[in-house]
Amino acid sequence: MIDTLGVQQYAAFVLLSSLTGWYLLVDMGVGISLQNYISESIARNKPYNDLIAVAVMMSMFLLVLTAVLLYLASPYLAPVFLKQFTFMSEFEKARNFFVVGVLFIGACMGGIAYKIWYSEHKGYLSNILPAVCSLTGLLGIMMLKESAIQDRFYVTLIVYFVPSALIPMIILVIRLNTSLREAIGHKFEISVKIFKRAVQFWLFSILGATIAQVDYIIMSQYVDSKEIVTYSIATKVFGLAFFVYGSVLSALWPVFAKEITNNNWQIIKDYLHKYTVLGLIFMFICTLFLVWLMPTAVSILAPGSGIVVPTLFVILLGGYQMIRVWTDILATVLMSMSNLRVFWVYVPVQALINVALQVMLAPVLGIYGILVGLIVSFVLTAVWILPLTVRKYYRVIEQVPA
Repeated sequence: MIDTLGVQQYAAFVLLSSLTGWYLLVDMGVGISLQNYISESIARNKPYNDLIAVAVMMSMFLLVLTAVLLYLASPYLAPVFLKQFTFMSEFEKARNFFVVGVLFIGACMGGIAYKIWYSEHKGYLSNILPAVCSLTGLLGIMMLKESAIQDRFYVTLIVYFVPSALIPMIILVIRLNTSLREAIGHKFEISVKIFKRAVQFWLFSILGATIAQVDYIIMSQYVDSKEIVTYSIATKVFGLAFFVYGSVLSALWPVFAKEITNNNWQIIKDYLHKYTVLGLIFMFICTLFLVWLMPTAVSILAPGSGIVVPTLFVILLGGYQMIRVWTDILATVLMSMSNLRVFWVYVPVQALINVALQVMLAPVLGIYGILVGLIVSFVLTAVWILPLTVRKYYRVIEQVPA
């Protein structure tokens, strides 16, 4: 894509793409809440079509509301976020910001279909379909490569992101139609139940986003286009490796919820040990390979751009991914039981550490400052708080008579 757009336009594309994590918040936690309730219903052999019908209708309302708010805010947010890109006018910045945002909002709501599949132990579908959507977008861009089109940047945004928004939305609407036919009733009571738990997940996700999603926002203000592209390429390549582990965690989430509901804590401990060790070994091996193969990856992803990903940065990024292996599986256990209390305690502190360090270090160290802020914030908080919390919880459970 970079050979089609050039370094500066691709950097703008990267920044707009980076907002995905923020737009995933617009369902206000309804998707995660629904996933946990379905897993609990399956464990208790109870129907759950009412849950799906209510949750999807709630998400549709939120989609429309968020799109309207985004339309009003785009003329003010876009010029600040995209300030370094002079190839776009103020109008084009607002338009691109809004259109990409609406597509991400659609992808977020359609993503509820993926969560339903995970809770039904059909996680393979939740992994295959996003890959198909991304591949469809890439094929569309390849078809555009040799065409003489006006406003190539805008068309690229549309072609790449539409499949990821439209396809899961269609699947979600089909599932809604099925659920409405089989639903029993009590929609108001169900909506209150879903929303109560959803708000907890949503507020926690907002705090989490200030850790995992703030990096590109800070880079948009302090780091030049070439370094943004360097950071993007390195994290995307590592992201492919972590996607494998993340897919495993997504599949384990409903398993954890079911086993915890049935008080089978020994199974949870076995899973924790097994997948933590396997994840660390896998990410260590990936880091070793990427130290060697990163130049090849750059030549494929950004031919002729002059981009170089330093070996030290690759090693640090690998270390960060290994930290995430350790913390993410522990966080998945706690969230699968809707136990978010510990996150309210430490995540605001971690977010403050992360943002403060990145703002201070990015102007001096560039992308190294962004990565150092992430690593230090995890080491000072989640790395030791999460294992202590999980251990304390299962010790309490073991003392409760079956």
